[in-house]
Amino acid sequence: MSPLISIVMATYNGEKYLREQVDSLLAQSYPSLEFVFVDDASSDSSLAILRKYALTDSRIHIVANTVNQGLLSTFETGIRAAKGEMMALADQDDVWMLDKISLLAGAIGSHSMIYADSALTNAAGTVTGKFSDRNHLCDYPTALHYVFGTKAMGHAMLFKREIIDIALPFPDYVGHDYILGFAAAALNGVSYFPTTLVNYRQHSSNTMGADLSKGKKNYNTREERNARIVKRLNLLADRCPASDEREILQALAQDFASTDIAARIRRFLTVATHHRAMLAYKGKSALGSFLYSFKLIFSIF
Repeated sequence: MSPLISIVMATYNGEKYLREQVDSLLAQSYPSLEFVFVDDASSDSSLAILRKYALTDSRIHIVANTVNQGLLSTFETGIRAAKGEMMALADQDDVWMLDKISLLAGAIGSHSMIYADSALTNAAGTVTGKFSDRNHLCDYPTALHYVFGTKAMGHAMLFKREIIDIALPFPDYVGHDYILGFAAAALNGVSYFPTTLVNYRQHSSNTMGADLSKGKKNYNTREERNARIVKRLNLLADRCPASDEREILQALAQDFASTDIAARIRRFLTVATHHRAMLAYKGKSALGSFLYSFKLIFSIF
């Protein structure tokens, strides 16, 4: 018997594209699914649309926030309500390929998470390229792969329940997909499935578009960014299971927080030593990785 997989979707004023996405979710070929749809106090017809679907499909469970909680809290509510052995997150404005869950479930193996490539579409749904055209996508087999960032997006993930205790509660200063991916990498790794399985719609209301370099910045000054980087590294060190990797993360967080020349040299040496993991998402050459590591003597970004 196929294990139960939960598809968790957060909605907020998404009526424009919502029906197309829900239709693609309900049509998934995987045989054992539940759907947890959490509406974040929408002021449009999103909740009414979801409730109408629920009348005709018993697999759908709806949670309605009475006041707006924000994306992180809404996804966390859905994940905590989900009963599946594995889970996938859905955005309200995308469209999934019909075999998305079947293919990812068949390929996840012993990994804690798997994620796929995505087709990029414009607001009208016309395909304009692939997510991998703009971003280097790869496996993330260890916690160290998450030191500087990754390109595993929430809408493309399938993950096992085993990561939840590490990933939750969601901190409010990193993305939910980032901390979920870190939790998976820290356990049994994240695998990349190089096939486009989602039409990832790009439009003016995207929370995060395909060009990750243009995402919203949650800081105004160099000092604020430095503090956020150190805070994020401390988060990884605190949530990483006991291991050599945790010790590396703890030491790196301390060295990033210091302006002492000895700490600057240590963080350069640490990143240079582990550049294949820490800088994997950048897809840099050996020389490029060395130069990136070397600049850490002078600055942390």
